[in-house]
Amino acid sequence: MAAQFKSNVRLREEKGFGSVSMKRLIFCGVGAVLIFMVLRLTPLSGIALPALVGVFAALLTLSGSRGGLPLWQHILLGWRGSIVLLAAKDSTRLGGQLATLLNLDTSAAQVHGGEVFATQSMLIEETPFREWALYADFAEAADERGLRFVELGEQ
Repeated sequence: MAAQFKSNVRLREEKGFGSVSMKRLIFCGVGAVLIFMVLRLTPLSGIALPALVGVFAALLTLSGSRGGLPLWQHILLGWRGSIVLLAAKDSTRLGGQLATLLNLDTSAAQVHGGEVFATQSMLIEETPFREWALYADFAEAADERGLRFVELGEQ
């Protein structure tokens, strides 16, 4: 007989150095060493060691989380949002041309107040109880059995 073990730990993360996880350290090290090896094979071998340190620091910084997103993705989405806003203001300028080149939708820059400030009753359509069905498990849902709300005749 086996006992079932329940744990409240949802994410197990390896320890690294300070607040930097081991996965990030390995990723940044591998990326920096790849750049180092490529530079050693070129005439730029004199800057390979400073590039190793610089690339490691840059990757470590850009892979850090900011608001649930890595910093590189945060920067990329910020640039994309700026281009969309510039294109929405004037589509003939550089921002509009970039938005067209990158195939960005400029309608995302327009906020519709009716949708943003809609009340809950405006969003939910009224559904009569006779269309609802409750199932105890998935097998009942597949067989279309289960507890259903039905209309009773008037008494």
